[in-house]
Amino acid sequence: MSAPDAFDVPIFLHRSSPLTPAPRPKPPQVASAYQPWPKGAGVPADGAYLVGTTWRALLDATTTVGRDIGPWIAATPRLARREIMARRYPLSAYLVRSGHEVVPSVVYSHGTESSTRAAFGYHVGMTMAEWACRIMGLGPTTHAESAVPQGAAPGWAKTSSLPDLFGTHPATSELWLVEAKGSRRLGLGTRVTGAKQLDVGALVPVPHKKVLCGTSLERRLFMMIDVEDAPAVGSPGGPLPNGPHGGNPSDPPTGSPDEETLEQDDEALLELARSRMLTYLALASLPRSGLRITAVGRPEEGPAGERGDLIRLLESDRTTAELRRHVTLDAETESQAEAIRQQNGLDMLAGRLPGTDLMLGMSRRLYGACRALASAESRIVARALEEQPMYLEGPLRVVQPTDSVVAQSPERQMSVRAFEKRVTEVQEYVREAREEQRDEQLRAVRDGFTAGDSGSWTSLIDLAPRLALPREEGFLEAATTDTYLAIEEEALDLDTENE
Repeated sequence: MSAPDAFDVPIFLHRSSPLTPAPRPKPPQVASAYQPWPKGAGVPADGAYLVGTTWRALLDATTTVGRDIGPWIAATPRLARREIMARRYPLSAYLVRSGHEVVPSVVYSHGTESSTRAAFGYHVGMTMAEWACRIMGLGPTTHAESAVPQGAAPGWAKTSSLPDLFGTHPATSELWLVEAKGSRRLGLGTRVTGAKQLDVGALVPVPHKKVLCGTSLERRLFMMIDVEDAPAVGSPGGPLPNGPHGGNPSDPPTGSPDEETLEQDDEALLELARSRMLTYLALASLPRSGLRITAVGRPEEGPAGERGDLIRLLESDRTTAELRRHVTLDAETESQAEAIRQQNGLDMLAGRLPGTDLMLGMSRRLYGACRALASAESRIVARALEEQPMYLEGPLRVVQPTDSVVAQSPERQMSVRAFEKRVTEVQEYVREAREEQRDEQLRAVRDGFTAGDSGSWTSLIDLAPRLALPREEGFLEAATTDTYLAIEEEALDLDTENE
């Protein structure tokens, strides 16, 4: 890839049934991986691949993966900005680019303590697992502690050792269970433990795929992906005759539900909205003067639109360049948005997050869906406060021994074990409340999606934002049909060959 922030990730993919992780590749094998990742939404054949990607793709993955914290920040959306910072900056703190390789920085390797390296291993492991599942077409994932997969047994929520993530593949409607592991030198033993976490037995009696994503940082960033994929009836093993899952092998790996899926599948729409709640809440918390719209071309269909990554890089996107030639910065605000729509373009709402080098955004229809979901999440927390106030009384604030509140209310003091128990209880309460209101949330998100698609930004945010072209301001841009991300090119520190 020729993008300014491009780099390569060696991926060693291995299938087995039952799931048995392959040995860790030796350094010469990592250095010699060259096979390009094949086109098509699914798991390719076993092999050593060299996958081109960008920092933008990783930043998009890291802002969406992990436990769903939507209910806790729906009432205080400014916290979404802090959470995005917490997920974004560890990557740039401990990873640098050397040519087309990403390597751990000298600070990570020699300057941090072991606990910091362990915490970063978890973070980069989750980020890379999300990224890898996207290039296999999975779409949005859900943290296993945040919800229960469709078809899972009731005991799922009370099981202590679960896989990290799950999701439904839009091309096959198949449930994927995903375990993420990451460390400086990820060995076989840790991955064997991960394979055991994926062995959920009777907890998931429906057919499902097990995917173990291991990320290692020794010498350079690379991945080991182990998949349990029992052969279909009539197939001797490996991929099905017409592509990895029997679908069209030329279908691009979108990494998110396609148009038809979003129009017809309320569950897929809800998961997309939930995965982008941090972005929505961050936008909703920004001063209105800081919001802009930007013009993004619709994805091309057919071979020209195929690429092995979730997001399109807008500096090389033909439809975006053509669209932007038809809109001007000095036009009236309303006419700018109208001009974008008349050219069959996307008028994305975008805003720069204070204290960061990021600009995030989304389409009108996704903003409408997220707004409806945020309202529903706020009602769940309000219900918890009203019906079970003891669940939230303690975790809202951990009191220090020197606080005067201790003397006034000593019962508020809470041990670490009691605190964790209380957090688990309130999470279970919220999860159950969500399940009870799932039908209502599905309807609300669909209504919000439809209203946003047919409405205007004025109807959504009481403002007609002015047009901005972040590329002209030094940003590298990327987008899907419904999401937008831009990052300051200078902030990426791309010239790191000598670090």
